[in-house]
Parts: sequence; C-alpha cells; structure tokens
Amino acid sequence: MIYSIFKFRLKIRNLQKAVILIIGMVAVFGFTEVKSQEQVSLQNTATHLFYSEKLQQYYLIDVFLPKGYQPKESEYQFPKYPVIYVLNSRPNAVMAATMRHVSELSREIIVGIGFADKDGNPVGSFANYTRDLTPTADNDWEQASTAGSGGSAEDFFQFIDNKVKPFINKTYNVNKYNQTLVGHSFAGLFGLYVLFNHNDSFNRYVIASPSLWWDDKVIFKMEEDYSNTHSSMDKKVFISVGSNELKSGPQGMIDNAKELADKLGSRNYSDLDLWFNIFEDETHLSVVAISIQEGIETVLTK
Repeated sequence: MIYSIFKFRLKIRNLQKAVILIIGMVAVFGFTEVKSQEQVSLQNTATHLFYSEKLQQYYLIDVFLPKGYQPKESEYQFPKYPVIYVLNSRPNAVMAATMRHVSELSREIIVGIGFADKDGNPVGSFANYTRDLTPTADNDWEQASTAGSGGSAEDFFQFIDNKVKPFINKTYNVNKYNQTLVGHSFAGLFGLYVLFNHNDSFNRYVIASPSLWWDDKVIFKMEEDYSNTHSSMDKKVFISVGSNELKSGPQGMIDNAKELADKLGSRNYSDLDLWFNIFEDETHLSVVAISIQEGIETVLTK
C-alpha cells in the first residue's frame, strides 16, 4: 500500500496557457445551447441530454475527447481511452479538460455531468446538489438551510451506472476498466459513498474537500462497514483539502479529511494507493483547480 501525506503549494506548469484556455472554454459553454448528440463549437467536444425518471431531473453530459482521438469501430479496437468522470457541473469538467489539454501526453476522455432544463440549457441549483450528492438525510442541515433535502446519492449513482456509463461505453472508444471519478465538496462526499458502497464501479478517485461532516459524519460509518467486510481495496485514491479551510470542530474540513485518510491508511489494504494533500493558502473554492490538476495527474501516473 502507498500512503502519502503532502503539504505544499503546487506550481501548475503552463499556468498562463491553462488560464487562457479555461476562460475561453467557460465563456463558450456559458452561452452555448446544446441538445443530445449535437457537436458544440469546441473541437472534439460533444454534449448529450439525459433524463432521470427517478430523480425527475435533466442532465447535460459533456464529453471532451483527447487530441488524436480514434473513434470506436469495434469492441476489439485498440487503443482504448481511459475515462474521467467529473461531477459538480460544467466548470469543473471544463477545468479538467483544459488542464489535460495542456498536457501533450493526455489520452483520456473527460465526461462532465451537470444539471439542465428540458431544453438542454445548463442550470445550477444548490438544492439539486444537496439532493443528488448526499447519501442520507441530515435533519440539522434541513432545519438550518434552504438548500433542500439530501439522501438521493444512491439514485444518482444508479443513473450514472445504468444510463450514463453504458452510453459512454457504447458511443465512445473507452476502456471500461480504467475509469476515474472526480468530485469536490458534496461531490467529494458522493465519490467516497461510491468507493465504500459500489467498489467495482471506478478504479481511481480524486476527492477534493469532501463534506465529511454531513449527517453526523455518516461516511465514516460507511468506511468502517466496508473495512469489516473487505480485506482489500484495489484503488487509487487522492484526497485533498485547502489549508485555509475550517480546521477543527464538527465541520472541520481539514481535520475530518485527515481523519478519513488516516483511517484508510490504518486498514493496511495491500492494494490501495492513497494520497492525502493539504494545499497551502487555498480555500474551499480555490482548492478545486489545484486538486483537479494534481489529483488526476497523481492517480493516472503514480
């Protein structure tokens, strides 16, 4: 098992180029309407519109293809491309695609999952995030917040696993056995829920500033349940947090993240590669870009 703890300030290579690309891509996506299987104005990018009957929600599935992508012609065609699924709607997927685009060696297909209306227009709603990305209801949250109720993570996972992934596997030339899940905040919590409850779905996880405090830290119980029934965890898991986030207390992002990383490290899974990073001078929001850049690079290459 690899268990590494880092605390450093990341210097992103080609930062100026990356920032320019991010701004340009966000500008395009912010004002472009797309429907299922229409090609958008960015090269090697497509968007598809899905609907979940269970959640009664439309979703935009953005697909970013790498340079030199070879379309799928048969099940036996090689090479096949790894897939990176990015949650938390378009900005994070655009960021991941841009950063990988800067790397000339990038060969991954990036799939962003975000909310939409019935006409395919992107929409943002904290209530939607709360509903889809949290595994249980949290009474304290519901009493203190106007951002809706939680507890539909299982339904959202089933939507991804039964609708989105089969479509991506059928439509694109992907490696079904090399798949990464990326999530921040509530989406980081969702990623851990998938890791502990649907361990065969993804190979690699990038978990940025996960909301581990949710429902009296219920995710720790799920981790314990997993450890009681499994002797291995053949995954690569990257967990990160910003040094300027809340450190301690019930909602202490730093202490909670370190506690979870320590617990995973203490299980002595021989086949688990685990990294825990505290990024200096980063907040809950600013840590996203660095976590995506470093996290994807780490789980794919180390």
